[in-house]
Amino acid sequence: MDPNVILKSAIERQEVSAIEALMLMQQDDSVFADIFQVANEINRRTNQGVASFVHRTHLYYTNICRASCRHCSFFRKKADREAFTLSPEEVVARVASSPAKNEICLQGALNPELTVDYLVSLVAALREEFPNAHIHAFSPTEVHFAARRARIPARDILLQLREAGLDSMTGTGADILNDKVRKKISPDRVRTADWVDIVKTAHHLGIRSTASIVVGHVENEIHVCEHIEIIRNIQKETGGFTEFQIIPFTPAGTTLGADRTGPAPVPLAHLLKLVAICRIFFGNALQNIQTPWILFGLPEAVQSLAIGANDLGGTHFQQGAIYSALGNAPRYASPEQLEKAILKAQRRPRQRDSIYLDASKATARKRRVTVGAR
Repeated sequence: MDPNVILKSAIERQEVSAIEALMLMQQDDSVFADIFQVANEINRRTNQGVASFVHRTHLYYTNICRASCRHCSFFRKKADREAFTLSPEEVVARVASSPAKNEICLQGALNPELTVDYLVSLVAALREEFPNAHIHAFSPTEVHFAARRARIPARDILLQLREAGLDSMTGTGADILNDKVRKKISPDRVRTADWVDIVKTAHHLGIRSTASIVVGHVENEIHVCEHIEIIRNIQKETGGFTEFQIIPFTPAGTTLGADRTGPAPVPLAHLLKLVAICRIFFGNALQNIQTPWILFGLPEAVQSLAIGANDLGGTHFQQGAIYSALGNAPRYASPEQLEKAILKAQRRPRQRDSIYLDASKATARKRRVTVGAR
């Protein structure tokens, strides 16, 4: 099919299929000026020139993990010198020392010594100490692991977390939603069907989540298109995704990166093409596409605002060890820095919360919005 026909359909608000997205990905560079232009127009129409970010405390409660994912530089074994697990009291103390107390993002690893009660106690402790905060915590992978260990349905854990005060979930751990790829990079983690089921269950319980993709490891363009189709199908059913986050694989510190045949860092041109095609593919189904500045680099993330992205991610206060592979790269940007960068890109900056409400208007604890009902 002529790529211009696909682009015309997208401009006319017609849905682009996964096959059509694949065809766009396979075009040579001469076509991408048109693809970027269309993506920018759809973004302008969708977000009216607004580019956002979130000012939050971002903490990791443990890095001890039973999985040994080949693309991860974060995990440690219990006996490793850098291994850690924080108590609920330590998590509260770290948030208390942060200038960003209204937004709390909490993530961890698959630590076999941690129980469901521990996860619930983390949320409950934060809710008690910071009653007006938005708590954005735990991935489907973490929930699935806890459910298996406790031998209870994931839905029961999600209900307990919601009751304790959880507002929304992270969408990490998706990597690539193709089990053949997952076996190559993360064989010990949740399968595609289970990841999808937990996300849908959370959405139907009124717990919204992000969605993400990790690119630049062993996947190919077909896998990417399968992944984004799964995400769009979930969104059409539940409406529960708040954003789609594009995460470039960082080889440093990973076993996959240490392999001489392993992938090099993802070229910026490849990432920008993906940003544009995701904007065209998701259309009206998913409003927000994030290019996290801490992984893209701030100038590169700002560049993506002209071709489909509308969010730079978080300020990442107290980011923690997960980005140690970035070396001396900045790990924190103030709201003022991000606003200035967005203005320079001729966009209107907006500080938001985890579910994309205007942070300046979200002074009281947000009421949970039911996404759907079974």
